[in-house]
Amino acid sequence: MSLQYSPEGYIDRKVLQAVAAAIRSIEKISGAIEEYEISEEDAELLCGALNCLWAILENNGYTIEVDTNRLRRADP
Repeated sequence: MSLQYSPEGYIDRKVLQAVAAAIRSIEKISGAIEEYEISEEDAELLCGALNCLWAILENNGYTIEVDTNRLRRADP
């Protein structure tokens, strides 16, 4: 799904939930990245992707609750 067609300033909650799921998936492997023996370039791409995903959530006022690992509105 492309985010380029989302209205400016609003992204559907289902898309935000998918972004949160992608972040959780990436974070599952990023803690053990050495196990995969990826190159420095690939590690940078992975980190860049994670940063972009977090930006989507944060720009829309959401975060992932640490205790429950669920999407929630960020505190102002």
